[in-house]
Amino acid sequence: MLKFLRKSDKKPKFDVKVLRKNDISILILDERWNSLFRNTEKSLEIVRCEEKLKNLLKRQAALTAEMKTLAPDKRKNMDRIIELTSEVFDKNNEEAKKEMHLCEKEIKRINERIEEIQEELDRMPGLIRETNLELLEHTVNLVYFKMRANQKRVEELDRLIEETRTRLKEYINEREALVQDDTDIYSYFHDLLGGEELEKLDKQFFRGEKTL
Repeated sequence: MLKFLRKSDKKPKFDVKVLRKNDISILILDERWNSLFRNTEKSLEIVRCEEKLKNLLKRQAALTAEMKTLAPDKRKNMDRIIELTSEVFDKNNEEAKKEMHLCEKEIKRINERIEEIQEELDRMPGLIRETNLELLEHTVNLVYFKMRANQKRVEELDRLIEETRTRLKEYINEREALVQDDTDIYSYFHDLLGGEELEKLDKQFFRGEKTL
């Protein structure tokens, strides 16, 4: 039984404290996890969790990428406001005022979007960890049932191998006894009748078949 499973439960229940001590990798990115299913069909629960985990990772990557694009855009608008300052305040340029207002509006939108993204990114590790542990639980359920079935089959094969070994030994003993019996008979008649007469008997009874 794995350390992070509680033995008293019929289905695996994970001890979160133990799992925190262990560095549980993202299963779908783990080559060894993927290799578990070379000869085992994934359950519907595993497929569902796997897809959910993929989508969370894609979402996290997309949010991170978007966050990287927002900072330059914000800086670009801030620089433009600085450039427009003289036109707005010294020359009272209306077009410059409109453009500055648009820049300020865009900066506000970017700030709000950055806050939204950051909040979602802050939640993402927890969602990924929760989904990953759920996937681990379904994986254990599946592979341990398979392991139990494999063990029963191994026991059955061990029994069949032992039976076959016993039968093989019996067959070998029987063959050796028959060969020895034929050898003794052939030797007796060879001494009694001679080689020439024995050869005639061979042709009569075996008709060209291989004899001892």
